[in-house]
Amino acid sequence: MYTPKQFDVPDLSMARLLIDQHPLATLILKDPTHGLSATPVPMIWGAEKTGNGWWLEGHLARANPHVAALSSADAGEVLVQFSGPGAYVSPRHYDSPMAVPTWNYLTLQVHGRVQILDHPLDKDNLLKRLIATQEPAYAKQWSGLPADFQGKLLGAIVGFRVPVERSKLKVKLSQNRTPGERERIMAHQREGTHDEQLLARWMSVLQR
Repeated sequence: MYTPKQFDVPDLSMARLLIDQHPLATLILKDPTHGLSATPVPMIWGAEKTGNGWWLEGHLARANPHVAALSSADAGEVLVQFSGPGAYVSPRHYDSPMAVPTWNYLTLQVHGRVQILDHPLDKDNLLKRLIATQEPAYAKQWSGLPADFQGKLLGAIVGFRVPVERSKLKVKLSQNRTPGERERIMAHQREGTHDEQLLARWMSVLQR
């Protein structure tokens, strides 16, 4: 991913914030049957207690043909992409009329090799971690479902983990503009669309 230096943000806390706020990722892999393929899948962050490594976790329907590709001995590196908010930026916010429009956005790309999690206990724990990030109150209902019904649901999915080998977080939020220009952009975005309001918040976080 082309990332000019001013938009390259190596801070893992920012990467985790993007994953937490926009967990629906695109899993990109090489399928031996269908070639380069992409699957949308919600994913969550995991990390070593020592802080020496981190990973992504998710699950697919067992019927999804990509499961076979991920499970094969020839399964190679996958790319996982998270997309944050994005919006048009008008040159009217700039100091000089000699300017052109652009687009501000956030995106995270993660590379790694998949580890399959197909034991029922592993998948149950994975689902509980996912539930904890999205709807903690549902955990009690999930635990109270009949064991045979839980077993049927767990059998219909395949969990997986992607230990992160490398990652790149691109945060393009007008860092290359003057402070006055950024303030005008933020002021406009705070009154704009939902994505523009989210970008204004990210700009505030970046300036801390």
